[in-house]
Amino acid sequence: MASLIAQATAFGVRLARIGGRFADERTLADYLKHHRARPARPSAAMRRRFDISVKQCNGCEIYTVAPRAARPTGGVLYVHGGAYVQSILRWHWRFIAHMAGRLGMTFTVPLYPLAPEHDCAAASAVVLDVYSELLAKGEVSQPVVMGDSAGGGLALSLTIQAIRAGLARPAGLVLLSPWLDVTMTDPTQEEIEKVDPLLVRAGPRAAGRWYAGAMSTADPRVSPLYGDIAGLPPILMFCGTHDILVADARRLAARAAAEHADVEYHEEPGLMHVYPMLFFPESRKAQDRIAHFVRDAVAKSQPLSTRGLRHDGRTGELIT
Repeated sequence: MASLIAQATAFGVRLARIGGRFADERTLADYLKHHRARPARPSAAMRRRFDISVKQCNGCEIYTVAPRAARPTGGVLYVHGGAYVQSILRWHWRFIAHMAGRLGMTFTVPLYPLAPEHDCAAASAVVLDVYSELLAKGEVSQPVVMGDSAGGGLALSLTIQAIRAGLARPAGLVLLSPWLDVTMTDPTQEEIEKVDPLLVRAGPRAAGRWYAGAMSTADPRVSPLYGDIAGLPPILMFCGTHDILVADARRLAARAAAEHADVEYHEEPGLMHVYPMLFFPESRKAQDRIAHFVRDAVAKSQPLSTRGLRHDGRTGELIT
Protein backbone atom coordinates (compact mmCIF):
# COMPACT_ATOMS: atom_id res chain seq x y z
CA MET A 1 0.00 0.00 0.00
CA ALA A 2 1.21 3.52 -0.78
CA SER A 3 2.32 5.74 2.11
CA LEU A 4 -0.20 8.15 3.59
CA ILE A 5 1.56 11.17 2.10
CA ALA A 6 1.53 9.54 -1.34
CA GLN A 7 -2.19 8.81 -1.01
CA ALA A 8 -2.93 12.35 0.17
CA THR A 9 -0.95 13.86 -2.70
CA ALA A 10 -2.74 11.71 -5.26
CA PHE A 11 -6.08 12.80 -3.78
CA GLY A 12 -5.03 16.46 -4.01
CA VAL A 13 -3.85 16.05 -7.60
CA ARG A 14 -7.15 14.48 -8.59
CA LEU A 15 -9.18 17.11 -6.74
CA ALA A 16 -7.22 19.98 -8.33
CA ARG A 17 -7.49 18.42 -11.81
CA ILE A 18 -3.82 19.18 -12.41
CA GLY A 19 -3.81 16.91 -15.44
CA GLY A 20 -6.93 18.54 -16.88
CA ARG A 21 -5.00 20.20 -19.73
CA PHE A 22 -4.50 16.69 -21.15
CA ALA A 23 -8.22 15.81 -20.98
CA ASP A 24 -8.62 15.71 -24.76
CA GLU A 25 -7.00 16.97 -27.95
CA ARG A 26 -8.94 20.24 -28.12
CA THR A 27 -8.22 21.14 -24.49
CA LEU A 28 -4.54 20.38 -24.91
CA ALA A 29 -4.29 22.36 -28.16
CA ASP A 30 -5.96 25.36 -26.51
CA TYR A 31 -3.62 25.17 -23.54
CA LEU A 32 -0.54 25.06 -25.76
CA LYS A 33 -1.79 27.97 -27.84
CA HIS A 34 -2.74 30.30 -25.02
CA HIS A 35 -1.29 29.13 -21.71
CA ARG A 36 1.88 27.10 -22.21
CA ALA A 37 4.42 28.13 -19.61
CA ARG A 38 7.93 29.20 -20.55
CA PRO A 39 10.76 26.87 -19.52
CA ALA A 40 11.61 27.04 -15.84
CA ARG A 41 15.12 28.20 -14.96
CA PRO A 42 17.42 26.94 -12.22
CA SER A 43 16.62 28.75 -8.98
CA ALA A 44 18.93 31.22 -7.25
CA ALA A 45 19.55 28.64 -4.52
CA MET A 46 20.54 26.08 -7.14
CA ARG A 47 22.92 28.57 -8.77
CA ARG A 48 24.61 29.11 -5.41
CA ARG A 49 25.23 25.38 -5.03
CA PHE A 50 26.36 24.53 -8.55
CA ASP A 51 28.32 25.91 -11.47
CA ILE A 52 25.55 26.35 -14.04
CA SER A 53 26.17 27.32 -17.64
CA VAL A 54 23.94 27.42 -20.70
CA LYS A 55 24.66 27.40 -24.41
CA GLN A 56 22.71 27.14 -27.65
CA CYS A 57 22.50 24.03 -29.85
CA ASN A 58 20.31 24.19 -32.97
CA GLY A 59 18.36 27.02 -31.35
CA CYS A 60 17.83 25.12 -28.10
CA GLU A 61 19.26 25.83 -24.66
CA ILE A 62 21.58 23.21 -23.21
CA TYR A 63 22.28 23.52 -19.48
CA THR A 64 25.25 22.12 -17.61
CA VAL A 65 24.94 21.69 -13.84
CA ALA A 66 28.26 20.86 -12.19
CA PRO A 67 29.10 20.41 -8.50
CA ARG A 68 31.48 22.97 -7.03
CA ALA A 69 32.97 20.98 -4.15
CA ALA A 70 35.21 18.67 -6.17
CA ARG A 71 35.95 17.40 -9.62
CA PRO A 72 32.80 15.65 -10.96
CA THR A 73 32.96 11.87 -10.69
CA GLY A 74 30.86 11.22 -13.79
CA GLY A 75 28.27 12.66 -16.13
CA VAL A 76 24.53 12.30 -16.63
CA LEU A 77 22.50 13.41 -19.65
CA TYR A 78 19.05 14.25 -18.27
CA VAL A 79 16.04 14.37 -20.62
CA HIS A 80 12.99 16.04 -19.06
CA GLY A 81 9.38 14.95 -19.48
CA GLY A 82 6.26 16.87 -20.46
CA ALA A 83 4.52 14.74 -23.11
CA TYR A 84 6.87 16.27 -25.71
CA VAL A 85 4.74 19.45 -25.62
CA GLN A 86 5.75 21.02 -22.31
CA SER A 87 9.17 22.29 -21.33
CA ILE A 88 11.13 21.74 -18.17
CA LEU A 89 9.44 22.58 -14.85
CA ARG A 90 10.71 23.69 -11.44
CA TRP A 91 10.31 20.24 -9.94
CA HIS A 92 12.57 18.84 -12.70
CA TRP A 93 15.29 21.24 -11.59
CA ARG A 94 14.76 20.30 -7.94
CA PHE A 95 15.24 16.62 -8.75
CA ILE A 96 18.28 17.35 -10.93
CA ALA A 97 19.83 19.44 -8.14
CA HIS A 98 19.17 16.71 -5.58
CA MET A 99 20.73 13.96 -7.70
CA ALA A 100 23.66 16.08 -8.95
CA GLY A 101 24.53 17.02 -5.38
CA ARG A 102 24.15 13.51 -4.09
CA LEU A 103 26.15 11.89 -6.89
CA GLY A 104 28.79 14.59 -7.31
CA MET A 105 28.25 14.34 -11.07
CA THR A 106 27.71 16.85 -13.84
CA PHE A 107 24.21 16.87 -15.33
CA THR A 108 23.70 18.01 -18.92
CA VAL A 109 20.10 19.06 -19.57
CA PRO A 110 18.95 19.79 -23.14
CA LEU A 111 15.74 21.78 -23.60
CA TYR A 112 14.84 19.99 -26.81
CA PRO A 113 12.30 21.39 -29.33
CA LEU A 114 8.67 20.68 -28.52
CA ALA A 115 5.61 19.50 -30.41
CA PRO A 116 3.41 20.48 -32.12
CA GLU A 117 5.77 23.09 -33.62
CA HIS A 118 8.54 20.48 -33.87
CA ASP A 119 8.59 16.71 -34.20
CA CYS A 120 10.53 13.63 -33.15
CA ALA A 121 13.15 14.14 -35.84
CA ALA A 122 14.00 17.60 -34.49
CA ALA A 123 14.05 16.54 -30.84
CA SER A 124 16.13 13.44 -31.60
CA ALA A 125 18.65 15.49 -33.58
CA VAL A 126 19.24 17.83 -30.64
CA VAL A 127 19.68 15.16 -27.97
CA LEU A 128 21.83 13.02 -30.26
CA ASP A 129 24.09 16.02 -30.98
CA VAL A 130 24.38 16.72 -27.25
CA TYR A 131 25.21 13.08 -26.53
CA SER A 132 27.80 13.00 -29.34
CA GLU A 133 29.43 16.15 -27.97
CA LEU A 134 29.64 14.66 -24.47
CA LEU A 135 31.47 11.67 -25.91
CA ALA A 136 33.75 13.89 -28.01
CA LYS A 137 34.79 15.95 -24.99
CA GLY A 138 36.22 12.83 -23.41
CA GLU A 139 35.54 14.04 -19.87
CA VAL A 140 33.26 11.04 -19.37
CA SER A 141 33.88 7.90 -21.40
CA GLN A 142 30.26 6.77 -21.13
CA PRO A 143 27.66 9.06 -19.55
CA VAL A 144 24.52 7.76 -17.90
CA VAL A 145 21.29 8.77 -19.66
CA MET A 146 18.30 9.51 -17.43
CA GLY A 147 14.79 10.68 -18.25
CA ASP A 148 11.27 10.94 -16.89
CA SER A 149 7.98 10.33 -18.68
CA ALA A 150 8.34 11.50 -22.30
CA GLY A 151 11.97 12.20 -21.48
CA GLY A 152 12.33 8.55 -20.51
CA GLY A 153 11.01 7.54 -23.91
CA LEU A 154 13.38 9.94 -25.64
CA ALA A 155 16.27 8.69 -23.48
CA LEU A 156 15.66 5.11 -24.64
CA SER A 157 15.16 6.22 -28.24
CA LEU A 158 18.39 8.23 -28.08
CA THR A 159 20.30 5.21 -26.83
CA ILE A 160 18.96 2.94 -29.58
CA GLN A 161 19.80 5.57 -32.22
CA ALA A 162 23.28 6.18 -30.77
CA ILE A 163 24.14 2.48 -30.85
CA ARG A 164 22.83 2.21 -34.41
CA ALA A 165 25.01 5.20 -35.38
CA GLY A 166 28.10 3.46 -34.02
CA LEU A 167 28.52 5.70 -30.98
CA ALA A 168 29.62 4.41 -27.59
CA ARG A 169 26.61 3.28 -25.62
CA PRO A 170 25.77 4.96 -22.31
CA ALA A 171 27.05 3.44 -19.10
CA GLY A 172 23.44 2.94 -18.06
CA LEU A 173 19.88 4.13 -18.49
CA VAL A 174 17.54 5.37 -15.74
CA LEU A 175 13.89 5.54 -16.83
CA LEU A 176 11.30 7.14 -14.52
CA SER A 177 7.72 6.31 -15.54
CA PRO A 178 8.84 6.30 -19.19
CA TRP A 179 6.45 6.95 -22.06
CA LEU A 180 7.61 4.20 -24.39
CA ASP A 181 4.60 3.85 -26.71
CA VAL A 182 2.84 7.02 -27.85
CA THR A 183 0.13 5.02 -29.65
CA MET A 184 -1.57 4.58 -26.25
CA THR A 185 -3.22 1.39 -27.53
CA ASP A 186 -2.37 -1.04 -24.76
CA PRO A 187 -5.74 -2.53 -23.69
CA THR A 188 -4.83 -2.52 -19.99
CA GLN A 189 -4.62 1.28 -19.95
CA GLU A 190 -8.40 1.65 -19.91
CA GLU A 191 -8.64 0.14 -16.41
CA ILE A 192 -5.46 1.78 -15.14
CA GLU A 193 -6.79 5.19 -16.23
CA LYS A 194 -9.58 4.86 -13.64
CA VAL A 195 -7.07 4.98 -10.77
CA ASP A 196 -4.52 7.37 -12.33
CA PRO A 197 -4.96 10.76 -10.58
CA LEU A 198 -2.97 12.68 -13.19
CA LEU A 199 -3.06 11.20 -16.70
CA VAL A 200 -5.74 10.24 -19.16
CA ARG A 201 -5.15 8.76 -22.61
CA ALA A 202 -6.82 11.26 -24.94
CA GLY A 203 -4.48 14.24 -24.55
CA PRO A 204 -1.23 12.25 -24.60
CA ARG A 205 -2.49 10.30 -27.63
CA ALA A 206 -2.84 13.60 -29.51
CA ALA A 207 0.56 14.80 -28.26
CA GLY A 208 2.08 11.57 -29.52
CA ARG A 209 0.66 12.12 -33.01
CA TRP A 210 2.03 15.67 -33.09
CA TYR A 211 5.41 14.48 -31.90
CA ALA A 212 5.55 11.72 -34.52
CA GLY A 213 5.11 14.24 -37.32
CA ALA A 214 5.62 12.47 -40.65
CA MET A 215 6.67 9.24 -38.91
CA SER A 216 4.39 6.48 -37.77
CA THR A 217 3.54 6.66 -34.07
CA ALA A 218 4.84 3.06 -33.91
CA ASP A 219 8.22 4.03 -35.40
CA PRO A 220 10.88 2.96 -32.85
CA ARG A 221 12.32 6.48 -32.88
CA VAL A 222 8.94 7.75 -31.66
CA SER A 223 7.87 4.75 -29.57
CA PRO A 224 11.07 2.98 -28.53
CA LEU A 225 9.13 0.06 -27.07
CA TYR A 226 9.10 -1.23 -30.66
CA GLY A 227 12.86 -0.81 -31.08
CA ASP A 228 15.68 -3.32 -30.90
CA ILE A 229 16.74 -3.73 -27.27
CA ALA A 230 19.68 -6.00 -28.05
CA GLY A 231 22.96 -4.46 -26.96
CA LEU A 232 21.42 -1.88 -24.66
CA PRO A 233 23.28 -0.93 -21.47
CA PRO A 234 21.88 -1.85 -18.05
CA ILE A 235 18.50 -0.19 -17.44
CA LEU A 236 16.96 0.84 -14.12
CA MET A 237 13.23 1.56 -14.50
CA PHE A 238 10.51 2.69 -12.10
CA CYS A 239 6.74 3.05 -12.38
CA GLY A 240 3.71 3.07 -10.09
CA THR A 241 0.57 1.01 -10.55
CA HIS A 242 -1.62 4.17 -10.56
CA ASP A 243 0.01 5.43 -13.75
CA ILE A 244 -1.28 4.62 -17.23
CA LEU A 245 2.33 4.39 -18.43
CA VAL A 246 2.87 1.34 -16.22
CA ALA A 247 1.52 -0.63 -19.19
CA ASP A 248 4.58 0.42 -21.22
CA ALA A 249 6.99 -0.34 -18.39
CA ARG A 250 5.55 -3.82 -17.92
CA ARG A 251 5.87 -4.61 -21.61
CA LEU A 252 9.48 -3.47 -21.70
CA ALA A 253 10.25 -5.52 -18.59
CA ALA A 254 8.59 -8.57 -20.18
CA ARG A 255 10.57 -8.10 -23.39
CA ALA A 256 13.77 -7.75 -21.42
CA ALA A 257 13.11 -11.01 -19.57
CA ALA A 258 12.34 -12.84 -22.81
CA GLU A 259 15.35 -11.42 -24.67
CA HIS A 260 17.76 -11.56 -21.72
CA ALA A 261 18.31 -7.79 -21.66
CA ASP A 262 19.59 -6.20 -18.46
CA VAL A 263 16.55 -4.37 -17.04
CA GLU A 264 15.92 -3.88 -13.33
CA TYR A 265 12.28 -2.90 -12.90
CA HIS A 266 10.66 -1.53 -9.75
CA GLU A 267 6.86 -1.24 -9.68
CA GLU A 268 5.27 0.35 -6.61
CA PRO A 269 1.61 -0.36 -5.75
CA GLY A 270 -0.65 2.68 -5.53
CA LEU A 271 1.99 5.17 -6.69
CA MET A 272 1.37 7.91 -9.26
CA HIS A 273 3.28 9.14 -12.28
CA VAL A 274 7.04 9.91 -11.84
CA TYR A 275 6.88 9.14 -8.12
CA PRO A 276 10.71 8.75 -7.81
CA MET A 277 11.04 12.49 -8.43
CA LEU A 278 8.65 13.45 -5.62
CA PHE A 279 8.83 13.60 -1.84
CA PHE A 280 7.29 10.35 -0.59
CA PRO A 281 9.09 7.68 1.44
CA GLU A 282 8.88 5.56 -1.71
CA SER A 283 10.54 8.41 -3.64
CA ARG A 284 13.50 8.47 -1.26
CA LYS A 285 13.86 4.70 -1.58
CA ALA A 286 13.89 5.02 -5.38
CA GLN A 287 16.44 7.85 -5.21
CA ASP A 288 18.70 5.64 -3.08
CA ARG A 289 18.53 2.93 -5.72
CA ILE A 290 19.16 5.43 -8.53
CA ALA A 291 22.27 6.75 -6.79
CA HIS A 292 23.65 3.24 -6.26
CA PHE A 293 22.88 2.21 -9.85
CA VAL A 294 24.45 5.31 -11.42
CA ARG A 295 27.63 5.08 -9.33
CA ASP A 296 27.97 1.39 -10.17
CA ALA A 297 27.33 1.95 -13.89
CA VAL A 298 29.88 4.77 -14.08
CA ALA A 299 32.48 2.76 -12.16
CA LYS A 300 32.08 -0.21 -14.49
CA SER A 301 32.45 2.05 -17.56
CA GLN A 302 35.80 3.44 -16.43
CA PRO A 303 39.08 2.06 -17.80
CA LEU A 304 40.45 -0.78 -15.70
CA SER A 305 43.43 1.38 -14.77
CA THR A 306 41.21 3.79 -12.80
CA ARG A 307 38.74 1.35 -11.25
CA GLY A 308 38.85 1.17 -7.50
CA LEU A 309 40.05 4.76 -7.28
CA ARG A 310 38.03 7.59 -5.81
CA HIS A 311 38.16 11.37 -5.90
CA ASP A 312 39.63 13.32 -3.01
CA GLY A 313 36.93 15.76 -1.89
CA ARG A 314 39.50 18.52 -1.24
CA THR A 315 41.83 18.27 -4.23
CA GLY A 316 39.65 16.43 -6.75
CA GLU A 317 42.54 14.02 -7.46
CA LEU A 318 42.08 10.30 -7.96
CA ILE A 319 43.31 8.38 -4.91
CA THR A 320 43.30 4.77 -3.82
